[in-house]
Amino acid sequence: MTTATDRDAPLVVRLLLKHGDARPEDFERLQIPLAALPENPEGLLAEAGIADERTLAMRIAQYVGCSWFELDAAEPDRVLEGFPPDQIRKKGTLEEMLGTCRTAIASVPESVFRNRRAMPLLLAAGTLHVVAADPLDQGAIEELQMILGLRVAVHAGTVGMYRMLLQVVFGDRDKVGEALVQQKDRGEDEVGNAVDVDLNQSLPNNKDSVVLKLVNSIILQAIEEGASDIHCEPYESFVRVRYRVDGTLREVAAPPPKMFQQAISRMKILAKMDIAEKRVPQDGAISVREGDKRVDLRVSTVPTVYGEKMVMRLLEKTSLPKNLKALGFSEKQSGEFAEAAASPHGLIFVTGPTGSGKSTTLYTALGMINDAERNIVTVEDPVEYKLHGLNQVQVHVQAGLTFAAALRSFLRQDPDVIMVGEVRDAETAQICMRAALTGHLVLSTLHTNSALQVIYRLVDMSVEPFLLGPALRILQAQRLVRRLCQTCRRKQELPTETAESHGLPKGTQVYLKGKDAACPACRGRGSKGRLGVYEVLRITEDVQDRISARVPLDELRTYLAAKGAVFLAEDARAKVLAGLTSFEEVADYIRVG
Repeated sequence: MTTATDRDAPLVVRLLLKHGDARPEDFERLQIPLAALPENPEGLLAEAGIADERTLAMRIAQYVGCSWFELDAAEPDRVLEGFPPDQIRKKGTLEEMLGTCRTAIASVPESVFRNRRAMPLLLAAGTLHVVAADPLDQGAIEELQMILGLRVAVHAGTVGMYRMLLQVVFGDRDKVGEALVQQKDRGEDEVGNAVDVDLNQSLPNNKDSVVLKLVNSIILQAIEEGASDIHCEPYESFVRVRYRVDGTLREVAAPPPKMFQQAISRMKILAKMDIAEKRVPQDGAISVREGDKRVDLRVSTVPTVYGEKMVMRLLEKTSLPKNLKALGFSEKQSGEFAEAAASPHGLIFVTGPTGSGKSTTLYTALGMINDAERNIVTVEDPVEYKLHGLNQVQVHVQAGLTFAAALRSFLRQDPDVIMVGEVRDAETAQICMRAALTGHLVLSTLHTNSALQVIYRLVDMSVEPFLLGPALRILQAQRLVRRLCQTCRRKQELPTETAESHGLPKGTQVYLKGKDAACPACRGRGSKGRLGVYEVLRITEDVQDRISARVPLDELRTYLAAKGAVFLAEDARAKVLAGLTSFEEVADYIRVG
């Protein structure tokens, strides 16, 4: 057995021996060599009865040269500060002290406090006083200073004090759970199946738990903030983690570079990637659960000059709305699209740039018509949402399963509705056309700037206009814009010249992003969530005739406008005037000329 005077023993053990708080033989009850103890053994020592939490905190405070905090045993809601013990004085109630730093706490991810074992207790004269279970962790102080821009003073605290602060501020649920593989079929090992990670399960107490906590914290914080993507990026001397929230990337606290690679390896394992292969891009998927919430993560890695960069797309299974109006469609737009989606046959195309929400629109439409009377099949690359009742196929080009090959197979499977993730080539376009003309409803996407440009893109793919016109039911284009925070938005009258150049009447008042950094609704961002700007063009018989006759785009647009069609610019103006989005957000869409 290693003796208690071993120089490799943790610092707190040596301090207890130095001050006579424990004898060498006291440590024999641990039944493990002192050199094998974890770096922070306070919990073990207290549990074994070698020293109480108060003594442990006091000795660390003396060594560091800081004061220490504990709760008053006589009045549990009061906080005591002292060093040495005879200088202990009452600081105030826990609620009063925490009240001074609630804003600072809200500005820091919960995972930072849990991982660093440090919690703010008091903000006074520009200094944030922090209770740390390990006041020697200088990285924790530097991280808080970097995030908050405040001077941070560290104080020792008992483990019980730290846990009490966590419970008061965040509740008694540890949201950072063990990342365990939870496959429904334990014998299934097919490549590409998602791995279930339960964020509510407790972690094992071993050397890997730090990395598991870090991975879970990165994912959990992204879910809580409503992020659509997580970017994990290595550089020469540092690493960076960023979340895309409402379309904008925002940097968050990053792990040390050495731990970063361990975290990437852990996530690659969960996504069923080859952790030994770092020279080529890889794709995978992770499925996580946090309470009743189920989120799928689409994982992609690429090799950079400084290591592997990983991007994870978050797809929340419970986030699909029940109807199109929840996405921002007007009553008329929603009705026309829903009517077309209920058609027994025809073509529906949704168009817009990458990340504009096209897939969400199609999935919502499919959800509206999904019942036991319809055979709905999809071919996608990748499958973004797995929906009950749909037969979904993932494209696998290397194996010969292309969009066109899957479509040909679908037509032998007695489908009623076919959703094609994207029409990318002439062969796929031709098969979609034939399917629509032979009694099937086909929904798909294209990358064009407007709904009407779909016609000319398909003609370029050798689709004959005299066939295309009768097949089309709806052409729809969309963009995603940030939704204004309804709590802190502010009103302002546009200058006359600006209003006229954007098709708005003189004296128009619009809403702009708020500037309240302390707004509780949007956390000072000025926006909360996103909504769509749409144009939904219903293809009536007279429009079909004009398409078949190859009428020029401008002439067709003029005709539709005269019939009351609402294009992207008009829909954007309506949402600005309604205060749903800011003028700055859509200024480029509505500029005249």
